[in-house]
Amino acid sequence: MMSVYSETGDYGNVKVSGEILLHISYCYKTGGLYIYVKNCRNLAIGDEKKQRTDAYVKSYLLPDKSRNNKRKTKIRTGTNPEFNEILKYTISHTQLETRTLQLSVWHYDRFGHNSFLGEVEIPFDSWNFENPCDEWFVLQPKMEFAADIGLQYKGELTVVLRYIPPEDYLMVPQGQLQVADAGKKTFKKGKKKESPVMSGGILEVFIKEAKNLTAVKSGGTSDSFVKGYLLPDDNKATKHKTMVVKKSVNPQWNHTFMFSGLQPQDIKNVCLELTIWDKEAFSSNIFLGGVRLNSGSGVSHGKNVDWMDSQGEEQRLWQKMADNPGIPVEGILMLRSSMGKCRL
Repeated sequence: MMSVYSETGDYGNVKVSGEILLHISYCYKTGGLYIYVKNCRNLAIGDEKKQRTDAYVKSYLLPDKSRNNKRKTKIRTGTNPEFNEILKYTISHTQLETRTLQLSVWHYDRFGHNSFLGEVEIPFDSWNFENPCDEWFVLQPKMEFAADIGLQYKGELTVVLRYIPPEDYLMVPQGQLQVADAGKKTFKKGKKKESPVMSGGILEVFIKEAKNLTAVKSGGTSDSFVKGYLLPDDNKATKHKTMVVKKSVNPQWNHTFMFSGLQPQDIKNVCLELTIWDKEAFSSNIFLGGVRLNSGSGVSHGKNVDWMDSQGEEQRLWQKMADNPGIPVEGILMLRSSMGKCRL
């Protein structure tokens, strides 16, 4: 019953407070990710009537929120509970770079719905595993359940999409066929065996600009860049990045990502995930927001997946691109505050 209630619990009945102490480490040899949950302090009261908190910690590696991806600690009593438990995942470092650790704290109610006590989300895109140490994280409310969408506003991203079908790619001027990985090679005529587009079409993604990003540096600025994947392919070799635009909350990148080998039927099964990050020199990069563009079907190649969750303008822009092959389509997208499954 605890497993059922933990997914359908009460999110807004308790005012979130407190912190959680974690020690996160990774073994490159075995692919083991170890989240040592030490303790929490100053948690909210989970049961006001009994003035009692029976807390446990639950984790996922987003975007996967399947039962197999869930880990939980035992239940501990009090607002300053000691857990001293390790939540372990086995995952390659390449895949880990595309994941975000979501840890949430819950009050267990034997006869009712469990109460949400707060959460933290830790992206592993640039996490430093070389010198693991204990670190306190402030618990945050469940922002995607907020009634006022304005509370989640993280800025806007302007992109231009174009899908070039296999039969049309030879009509595209060769100077435009630049792939944003593999050393940024330009594929010219006469080198057919090198071309990544021979077996399919091309998805061209022009990252134009963002507006009103969150300022995370002193002086009210950020040093931002955009990272892109075409899920379900999350291989490091296919990760695309823009350059870093420094000291701006309204950056202009004017950078093109190219994803190749796409047949027309693939468009309904893939997801373009774009995330914006603040570049940090001596610590982990800071997540500033992101978007996902796909059909919004919840299904990829016959499997249910959380990341096929586009709605609104994300879904409309993707569909417009699919309906107009070869024609660039532009859209202004509101950034998500979290890359967990969209619930708005």
